[in-house]
Amino acid sequence: MTFHPNATLGQSSGQGPVEGPEDLLRAMVQRLVQETIQSEFDAFLGAQPYERSDGRRGWRNGYKSRGLKTRVGKIELSVPQDREGRFQPSLFERYERSEKALVAALIEMYVQGVSTRKVSKIVERLCGHMISASAVSSITKKLDDEVTAWRTRSLGGKRYRYLVIDAHYERVRREGHVLSTAVLWVVGIGADGYREHLGLWTGSSESLESWGAVFRDLVDRGVQGVELAVSDEHLGLVQALKRYFPATAHQRCTVHYLRNAMAQVSTPERKQELKEGLQDVWAAPTREEADERLQRLVQRLQKPLPKLADWLEETAHETLTFLDVAQPQHRRLLKTTNSIEHDHAEVRRRSRVVRIFPNEPSLVRLLGALAIERNDQWLERRYMVFKDDHPAQEKLARSA
Repeated sequence: MTFHPNATLGQSSGQGPVEGPEDLLRAMVQRLVQETIQSEFDAFLGAQPYERSDGRRGWRNGYKSRGLKTRVGKIELSVPQDREGRFQPSLFERYERSEKALVAALIEMYVQGVSTRKVSKIVERLCGHMISASAVSSITKKLDDEVTAWRTRSLGGKRYRYLVIDAHYERVRREGHVLSTAVLWVVGIGADGYREHLGLWTGSSESLESWGAVFRDLVDRGVQGVELAVSDEHLGLVQALKRYFPATAHQRCTVHYLRNAMAQVSTPERKQELKEGLQDVWAAPTREEADERLQRLVQRLQKPLPKLADWLEETAHETLTFLDVAQPQHRRLLKTTNSIEHDHAEVRRRSRVVRIFPNEPSLVRLLGALAIERNDQWLERRYMVFKDDHPAQEKLARSA
């Protein structure tokens, strides 16, 4: 297929002339997607237009308009229809899995009387019309099956060298009460340099029992050989990690640690001194140099802030494990849980619309769909390059 940078691309879909590079790219994507859908529809029917075929499985019945949000903006498509209404482009499933989960959660709220008039309006705006109970049941069952298959998939065919671990909290209605529920996340960075959400778990809190269930599940599904795990210093988490991954080194997130340290200082001057001192320690080129800088910081703070100095001497070494990683270019990505925190921001943006989940399955459905969608996006680019990669692979990853 050849594209020509002229106005006909935009005009072909009734959008008017293409005025710049972004419009041109959008028109190219639109045309490519439109032809992909048409090709899939032809294969679905088993016959071209007006073709007589013994393998025909249906008849054409016109088109309906459909918008699709892409990275180059929203594009308008004409989706072909069959008389029985069975055709659904597979392309939409990848991009709108999480939207379906969100819609299902909102509708479930509405049905159970948890919703407000605002929720009803959101459902109608998302769907274009109110959806029947049978349609909701079909959507939720398909999503639940897909999320369950993803959460229980085997992880034994790939080695995960690093784990990034964190949690956030959502409000869920259980036993007649609205309760805070911990959503537990683990991102694995594979030996191939790609990262992925390994699963999604829930618990009443970040306890030893909750995190123990997470790590036991990972071991049962085949995760082994992990070199380093990055997390905040939740006691239950660290204890569970040592139980199920005893050979794995642990890195305490420097961002969380800095917040804990700053909470122990009152004056702006001392806060700035502490912040600059810790950042200087973490910027050291080697573990040995970091240890020396830490000792100097402790000595400097011993007289004005003795309790803080003692706390730093006792705990700050837990934030220096990332310096033991052999490849320096990995250290910046492994000293904090920032990579997974960014995902939490996206999760909260979606869950804020729901506010209170009507039950735990609706929570898992939406967040699981978001995690699957995120994994699809992460496959487009390698996150890390390892020195033992083949030279051609390393060059390709760096150019991504």
